[in-house]
Amino acid sequence: MRLGPQDADRADRWALLFTTGSVMAVFSVGAAAQTAYVYSALAEGAGVPVGARIAANLGAVVAMLALLGWRGTELPARGSWRLVTWVMAAGLLAGLCRAGLQVLFGVYDADHLRALAIDLMSAAAVAWIASAIGFTTMRGRRRLRAQIEHAARGQVQIELALAALQHEEVRVRREVAEGLHGSVQQRLVLAVARLDRLAERLGRGSVEPADLDMLAELRAELETVREADIRATSRMLYPDQLEVGMVPAIRALLARIPTSVNTRLGVAPEVRTLDDPAAPQLSQGERLLAVRVVEEAVSNALRHGRAELIEVRLSRDAGAVQVSVWDDGVGFGDRPGPASGTARLADRLRLAGGELRLSSVPGDGTQVVARVPVESLRLNG
Repeated sequence: MRLGPQDADRADRWALLFTTGSVMAVFSVGAAAQTAYVYSALAEGAGVPVGARIAANLGAVVAMLALLGWRGTELPARGSWRLVTWVMAAGLLAGLCRAGLQVLFGVYDADHLRALAIDLMSAAAVAWIASAIGFTTMRGRRRLRAQIEHAARGQVQIELALAALQHEEVRVRREVAEGLHGSVQQRLVLAVARLDRLAERLGRGSVEPADLDMLAELRAELETVREADIRATSRMLYPDQLEVGMVPAIRALLARIPTSVNTRLGVAPEVRTLDDPAAPQLSQGERLLAVRVVEEAVSNALRHGRAELIEVRLSRDAGAVQVSVWDDGVGFGDRPGPASGTARLADRLRLAGGELRLSSVPGDGTQVVARVPVESLRLNG
């Protein structure tokens, strides 16, 4: 169960006080018993106020715990010098409290300054040692809690990533199924029907010149199905040229844009090195994510922005590849800019440790900037 900030602070305070108090209490009782035994042996059984000594020592424990409980959990975050100064001062105050209680309980007379000074410093030393153990315990608890929270966040990220992948797989399957069931199936059904009519006439021996034209039309129709529908459906699953590299896949994508739209592709030398087919440093997943960014930005520019110029730039940004796509379309302004596809893409990038920024000004185009992390750069960096 994850603790809230107040609950965590309360638990840290109790850990600090319990550890410090336990160590000081053990020292206090042990020291008082040892002192009573030594004095009794030296004084041949003379009575020593053991109870008064223990009470004075426990008073110092209470004073130290009160000071630590007041601001103790805040001190580690304020720097080591402030922590050391506070603990030193608190230990001295606890020692003064012990010395005063010893005078009050009759353990020493007020004029036994040397004995009181020795007891004061010994009490302060015990307080310092106990506080060091207490703060070490508290910091250990905080470090362990941070590790647990980090592991929990990592598990959440893994679960979100798996959910996103499953959602993306369902979406792609649905689009492929709709494409096959819709345009491909409809075109093939019509072609089969026309072939049936042609076969029927051939069976009757009444072939007409128009039937040759029908065969030519059927061939053209099947070629359209093969080239447009089936290849488009295939690209939903895997972009062209992706096996060769990210840059060739993006270049193939831009080549399919109508010639009425001008396109520019700029690739930094560092990115060409990363994408070198002879020694590629980009994984297939990283290539695919970068291509999907360009694909989504180009699709929106053509569908919504009515762009006449699209410019793609690939550069290196520390441990990532930066993909920038700009178009001179109408922009989206205050209208809902990021389409659902862009939102899904932003989620995928975020889960991969990247980001996607989209900016647009009405009448002044749209710019999409994505940062795609590269695992090999992170490991080598």
